Amino acid sequence: MDWTKRRVTGLVAIVLVGAAVVSSSSEAQVTDDPNDPAARNSLTLEITGIKEATGKMACALFWQNKGFPRKHRRALRRTWVDVEGDTVKCVFRRTGLGEYAASVFLDTNRDGKLDTNAIGSAKEPWGVSQNAKAKRFGPPLYKDAKFNYQGGPVTLKIQLVY
Repeated sequence: MDWTKRRVTGLVAIVLVGAAVVSSSSEAQVTDDPNDPAARNSLTLEITGIKEATGKMACALFWQNKGFPRKHRRALRRTWVDVEGDTVKCVFRRTGLGEYAASVFLDTNRDGKLDTNAIGSAKEPWGVSQNAKAKRFGPPLYKDAKFNYQGGPVTLKIQLVY
């Protein structure tokens, strides 16, 4: 009898695990559904003003001031795109609604970071949303670069600063 209970308990566990696997795979199918409103949300950063098509473009979306604009590792979302012309597009799919600021830089030497000089000024081309200008003694502020994303396909143009 004790052996039978263990066998039934084992079968119940297998059924529950199988149900969880089926449930998670059906959820994946639901998220890919074209009728899902979030599936239509795509935020594209179109970066222009590239003088030399070398390196990789680093693109980041920030949802708060922390780390903006230089510390891409603190960004909510980030991506890298190879540079092959005078314009690059970074696309963030399934973007949530809300307030963001975007930051980009052209990593010409492909070392994975924005190179700066001794006083902290960027040595590589950079840009931010709203084409916000750098402050006299520092980078642009989050409050000057922020924008409100309300869903759907949206393209923001960012001009690189050399």
